[in-house]
Amino acid sequence: MTLPLLPRRFLPAALILAGAGLAAACTSASTATTSAPFACEIAVSETATGTRFEGRLQAVERLTGSYTLHLAGRGTNIRQGGAFTARAGETVTLGQSMLSGAASAYDSELTITVNGQSYLCRTMETEL
Repeated sequence: MTLPLLPRRFLPAALILAGAGLAAACTSASTATTSAPFACEIAVSETATGTRFEGRLQAVERLTGSYTLHLAGRGTNIRQGGAFTARAGETVTLGQSMLSGAASAYDSELTITVNGQSYLCRTMETEL
């Protein structure tokens, strides 16, 4: 799978965009506008039994960093995180969870830190 690389802009993670195949984007969490060396997203897929959330990163160059995936709502407060390494062009999964109910019942946030810079990733609705 290839995640499209677009100009990075922040979009609140709680917003779930309609339609599959939308472009992924991320933005620097600091006040300066910084282009990330990767594309990232939280892929959201609704199934017959619930909603699947999956953090994804596609590296433009070799990266080493850390991530935090936070999911909250409907009595749920999940925080996953850790270190990761990705080769140039590689897409890696950074946390995943299957929750009951509709995606709109949850807030999600994926934060990626590389070289001391933190980035927020947008939520995307996808099809399985």
